[in-house]
Amino acid sequence: MALAGLIGGGIAGVVLGGAIGSEVALAIVCAFVGAILALIVAHYVIDRNAGASLPQGMVVWNVIVATVIGGLAGHELSVDLRTPPGSSLIGGLSGLLAAILIASFAMTMFALLNRLRTSKT
Repeated sequence: MALAGLIGGGIAGVVLGGAIGSEVALAIVCAFVGAILALIVAHYVIDRNAGASLPQGMVVWNVIVATVIGGLAGHELSVDLRTPPGSSLIGGLSGLLAAILIASFAMTMFALLNRLRTSKT
């Protein structure tokens, strides 16, 4: 999941680097791409039935939080590593951090859903 966020965010950074003027906006867009790709990978890797039982508002809220935190943290890290930072560095770090946040959310939900399933039987 982290690898998908890193690669997806980096590619989005390269593609959108010239189109988006603000580095912070680029970081947030790349973090969103990384978070969505991490959710897609989590759907296929962890459990395909887990997503169907989650409230959609919870998923949307976690994607928003991961996007904002991952985007801002990725931008700050890329500025600290290299001045001026490249768009691929901003996108890659933002996507990676957002994917890590989504991965922790997905694993927590998977563990909670398994606990609920086993306690019912």
